[in-house]
Amino acid sequence: MAKVISISSSPGRGTPKYPVPEGNFIKDFGMEGDGHAGNWHRQVCVFDVSSMDYMSTEERAACEETYSENITTKGIELHTLPVGTKLQIGETILEITQIGKDFVKDPSLHTPREVIMHKEGVFCIVLKSGKVNMGDGVSIV
Repeated sequence: MAKVISISSSPGRGTPKYPVPEGNFIKDFGMEGDGHAGNWHRQVCVFDVSSMDYMSTEERAACEETYSENITTKGIELHTLPVGTKLQIGETILEITQIGKDFVKDPSLHTPREVIMHKEGVFCIVLKSGKVNMGDGVSIV
C-alpha cells in the first residue's frame, strides 16, 4: 500500500521547506501556510521516493535528508501517471496538473534532489479539503 512518508511546508517561494507533523490542504488553494499555495496549477508538490531508485547511495542519502516537497510518498510511481489523475492522500483529493518543470538555470548547478524534482516532481491542485498525516494512505481515485 502506498503511503505518506513526510510532509513539508515553506513560508515563501524560494525558501527551504521544513517538516511538519500534518498538513491542512484547502480546496482551490493548496497547503495552509505554504508559500506555493494560491490560485494556480501548482498548489501542491508531491514526490514519490521511487524516483530515487537509480541514484547512488550517497546521492540518495543526501536527498533523503532534504525532502522539500509538500507530500513525499512511497509506493506509487507518481510521475508515470497522466495529468488529470486524481489522488486521495489522507482526507484530501488532489488532481495532477503537471509532471516536472523547466530548469531556469543550468541543471549542473542544482542538487541531485532538485534535478529529480524538475524531471519527476508532480504538481497538483486541491479538489477536496482535508488533513494529511505521515503514514496516511495514497490511492488513485
